[in-house]
Amino acid sequence: MKRAFGIILLSCISTFSYSQSKTEFGITTEGSWFTPRPIDKYSEPNRNGWGTGIGVYASRSIFWRLSADIGLAYRYKQMQQHYTMPQTINGYGVYGYTSTPSEEGWEKYDLHYVVLPIHLQLLTGKYFFIRGGIEASWIANYDTGNKKTEYNWTTGFGSQKHKLKWSVNYIRGFKEVGFVNGLYEIENGKYRSATGYHNQMLQLNLSYPIWQKK
Repeated sequence: MKRAFGIILLSCISTFSYSQSKTEFGITTEGSWFTPRPIDKYSEPNRNGWGTGIGVYASRSIFWRLSADIGLAYRYKQMQQHYTMPQTINGYGVYGYTSTPSEEGWEKYDLHYVVLPIHLQLLTGKYFFIRGGIEASWIANYDTGNKKTEYNWTTGFGSQKHKLKWSVNYIRGFKEVGFVNGLYEIENGKYRSATGYHNQMLQLNLSYPIWQKK
């Protein structure tokens, strides 16, 4: 996946370097509904959450109605994961060991990312377009262990009648990801030490050009 992303990134840079077509720089913002999927049927369930983000982008026409863009953005996602605390032994009584009942609940996580998205966009009508691409993201506030980079593929559609452009996109991770959640605390009995999930999002993206050149 790293090699494929690198090839796409180099191709996009080459396009921006040598193409004489229309170039555009702008700002972008997003709102999303984050629906993390459990890794398997044995994983603790997750609750859906909302997300938002803001960034910048550069876009260039390639040929005909096809264009490419690359960006750099900040993304926030919120999720909750269920946890269950096993029964713990209190001591030894006349009739044997006694234990406290198990505890369960939901733990909330605020996830902050740096995202590098790359898209191809095809204009299919006067204002309507379809798009697809790949993005790499890095979580900033949790330890991810050996999996430093999260890769997602994206697909969607949108419209641009005036300068403001909107698109609705589906984003999904290529493989499961995770982070150290800090729940492993002996004193209160919570035993989960990591959160894993498959990334899945429905995103509304808005972008506006601040500089254009033909």
